[in-house]
Amino acid sequence: MTEKELKILIGKKQKGLLTQKEEAILFSFEEKMMEKNKSTSFLNNRHKSMIGQDIYAKINQNKQRRLIDSWMKIAAVFIISISIGGVSWYYSSELNRGAILKPMAEIISKKADYGKKLTVTLPDGSLVKLNSGSEIKFPEFFRDSIREVTLSGEAFFEVKKDSLHPFVVKTSLITTRVLGTSFNIKSYDDEDDITVTLATGKISVDIENENEILLTPSYQVNYNKSTQGFVKQKIDLDRFLCWRDGVLRFDNEKLATAIPKLEKWFNVKIKIQNQSSKNCSFTGVFKNASLENILQNITFVKPSLTYKFISAREVEIIGDCNN
Repeated sequence: MTEKELKILIGKKQKGLLTQKEEAILFSFEEKMMEKNKSTSFLNNRHKSMIGQDIYAKINQNKQRRLIDSWMKIAAVFIISISIGGVSWYYSSELNRGAILKPMAEIISKKADYGKKLTVTLPDGSLVKLNSGSEIKFPEFFRDSIREVTLSGEAFFEVKKDSLHPFVVKTSLITTRVLGTSFNIKSYDDEDDITVTLATGKISVDIENENEILLTPSYQVNYNKSTQGFVKQKIDLDRFLCWRDGVLRFDNEKLATAIPKLEKWFNVKIKIQNQSSKNCSFTGVFKNASLENILQNITFVKPSLTYKFISAREVEIIGDCNN
C-alpha cells in the first residue's frame, strides 16, 4: 500500500465513509505493522488493542485543532510509525510513567421482546426506539472516530448531531451513515426486505459495499435479499413510522405479509387453515388495538373468514378467501 492510498483510507475512516472492504484492508495493514513489532512493542494483546484505539483517538484530537490537510498528515505519520516502533515507544514510556489507558468499551445489548417496544438512550445522547423483536448493540462509550451500532429488527433513530463523529448503523447487509438526523431502519432476519426511511436530514446507505444511495426526507430505499435488487422511492412517512405511536396500518395488504406483523406486535403465532387465504387483502388503521379487535375487523370485512384462539398465544384463521 502506498502512502497516498493509506492517507485516503484514513481520511475516509475519520468521516465514517469506509466500506467493509476498505475497513478490512486498513485493519489488515494495521495488524501486519503491529505484528511485525509485537515482540518489542506490546506488553500483551490487550495492550496492542488499546494502542490501536488510542492512535485514532489522538488522530481525532489533532483533527479538531488543525486543518484537514494537517491532521491527515499526522494520521499517516501515526500509522506508518507503527512499522518502526515509534508509537509503541511512546505508549511504553507512558506506561512506565504510570499513565493509565482507558479500558476497552464493553458491548451493551438491548432487546425489545415480541409484543413490546423499548426506548434506548445511547452514550452520546441519541435516542433509539426499538420495535417488537428488535435488538441493538453498542459500546458503553464511543471512543473511535465514529459512533457505530448494530441493529437486528426495526428501530427509529434520533441522532445527536456531531460533525466530527459520524453515526453508523450496521445491519446484516446494509450500512447507514449520518451526522445528526432521524430515520427508520427495518431489517428483520426472517423478512426478505430491508428498508431505510428518512424523516429528517440526510443519510448515506451502503448496500453490500457496492451501491451507495443518498436519501433526503420522505425518501426510502428498499432492498430485497432474494433478488438483491433495490428501489429508491418517495413515500408517505406516516405509513412507515406510525408504529412509534402504537399504530398498526394495513393498506390493501395481504394476510401473507400482515400476519408476520401481527405475530411480532402481539407475540403470538397465527396459523391459516387454508393457505390460499394468504392472498386475502384488507385495509385498516388500528391504534393501541387488541389482537381480537383487529381480527374482528378482518373477519367483518371478509365474512368468509373466522378465527379462534387455540391458546393465549396461538390463533387459527379458518375459511377461504381469494380476494
